[in-house]
Amino acid sequence: MANRDHTTVTCEIVETRSTLTLGQLCRSAGVQAEWITLLVEEGVIEPQQRGSRWEFAATHLPRVHTAARLHRDLGVNVSGLALALELMDEITALRARLDALAERG
Repeated sequence: MANRDHTTVTCEIVETRSTLTLGQLCRSAGVQAEWITLLVEEGVIEPQQRGSRWEFAATHLPRVHTAARLHRDLGVNVSGLALALELMDEITALRARLDALAERG
């Protein structure tokens, strides 16, 4: 198998079925609510509407961390984040398929 460069992202997953309020997501990811709103507008993450407020699946937290890192470290704008994260998702899915095929022999 080819040597892959991996970047370690540290974040806290509360529980995959739990949800986070906008404030909890902001505090956990260390970002402002306005930035989360931009991610929602670009389709990077999709909140669940609960009355007048948003709730986010806990599984969005690593995605927000990755988006924040790409924005902070590489200067990727929000539109670019949507594309970059989509491509990263595809790469992850393809690697999983390759690993599954390799295990079958």
